[in-house]
Amino acid sequence: MGCKSKKKEDKDHELYSKKFMGTQKLLLLGTGESGKSTIIKQMKILHVNGFSESEKKEKIPNIRQNIRESIYDILSHMNTINPPEQLEKEESKTAVEYILQLGPKEPIEYTDEYFDQVDIAWRDEGVKKTFRRSNEYQLIDSAEYFLDRLHIIRKTDYIPTVEDILYCRVKTVSISKIEFEVQVPKSFGGGMAEFWMYDVGGQRGERKKWIKIFSGIETILFLIAASDFDLTLREDNKINRLQESFNLFEDIYWNQFVRDAGLIVFLNKQDVLKRKIQQGGNMTEYFPEYSDYVPKESCENEYDKAKLFMKHKIEFTELCCPINSPNSKARIPSGWRTGKHIDKCKCHGTLLLKDI
Repeated sequence: MGCKSKKKEDKDHELYSKKFMGTQKLLLLGTGESGKSTIIKQMKILHVNGFSESEKKEKIPNIRQNIRESIYDILSHMNTINPPEQLEKEESKTAVEYILQLGPKEPIEYTDEYFDQVDIAWRDEGVKKTFRRSNEYQLIDSAEYFLDRLHIIRKTDYIPTVEDILYCRVKTVSISKIEFEVQVPKSFGGGMAEFWMYDVGGQRGERKKWIKIFSGIETILFLIAASDFDLTLREDNKINRLQESFNLFEDIYWNQFVRDAGLIVFLNKQDVLKRKIQQGGNMTEYFPEYSDYVPKESCENEYDKAKLFMKHKIEFTELCCPINSPNSKARIPSGWRTGKHIDKCKCHGTLLLKDI
């Protein structure tokens, strides 16, 4: 029995090793809340039959917790931002007091009374004004989306939509992996290519785990949330989030453990960036050098200029390195919009993506 067991183990190891060597291994990196987990979800939807009914139901507690976190963070900062905001309706005071008295932790039960109070508070214009100043404090990107859908999410028969799942924010504190196959274009040989994609936490405290999975990684997909230009880190409110992304990208770029890996940069959350710029967001306030930046390409508006400025910041790091690496386009799963390809450079390209 022992001999047979040993042979089976050897056979299993041989099969796994063969599969490991024949699989394209992708690693998602970036700062916290840059959109890495959303990419994993998108790959599951596109290439792994999406989410089952039971998997959708499992997301309900997380989605309701997103509502809880969002409304509490907005209300608790009404008086701390400068200048503070005031409630505009008398009836809202009772609702706000009710929510704040529950504290930051999740309630034991999400009752009709709780949802009613959240609805009253969210409808107050003073609360909406505080929300629109969310760059002055920490707030998840999906706050407005879920609070606007409160009337649906509160129902006892609520089942999350695919979009709900994509917007749902859960902090990544472990290493997760998704396996999927992609049809390879005939121009690259045809057939099917198998991918293993890894996601790791992006907060500073989670980055020490990254080195555990650097071995064998062939391509790094580095996500930068373009909309983070006016936000600070949750871990350190004195550090600009976008600048942290640029610094982290440079660290990864020169890291000896991933020297041979292809590197693709995603300028993510373009829809949020565009909305912020259109609403008067000023890049110069956070990046003084932006005022002197003159794009090499023509741009029609401030949003286009902001995008080119970020690409310029990335390319400055890329072009410092004379390494000539192979073309990685064959490694990019179908469905992703590729941007400008940069030859004779370790970084294979800069991509522009919406978060959803």
